[in-house]
Amino acid sequence: MKRHLIAMTLAAAFALTAPLSLSGTSSPMGYQQAVAAESSIDGMKRLNLIIKKLRDAMGSMKDFDELEKAGLNKKDVDRMRQAMESKIRQMMEDAIYAIRSL
Repeated sequence: MKRHLIAMTLAAAFALTAPLSLSGTSSPMGYQQAVAAESSIDGMKRLNLIIKKLRDAMGSMKDFDELEKAGLNKKDVDRMRQAMESKIRQMMEDAIYAIRSL
């Protein structure tokens, strides 16, 4: 799972540092270019939000160990851990989709 996070982080970093060039000339932007610029900005905002939530979710995995140490039933902790892993996988797929759409 850490390899996926590293790969996704590298892909996101590449996507964030890639130059966005909408027009090679100094002429005013057309409607299609303006829409494309707006959608790419929205896409970047969405990607940043997904990555932030993914980072938070991965950090919360440590909390399950603490719950188990505090006396919560192992079955319940495992069930919660599996649910969080499923959520993390879905967020990783969402991030990959967002990167590809940019």
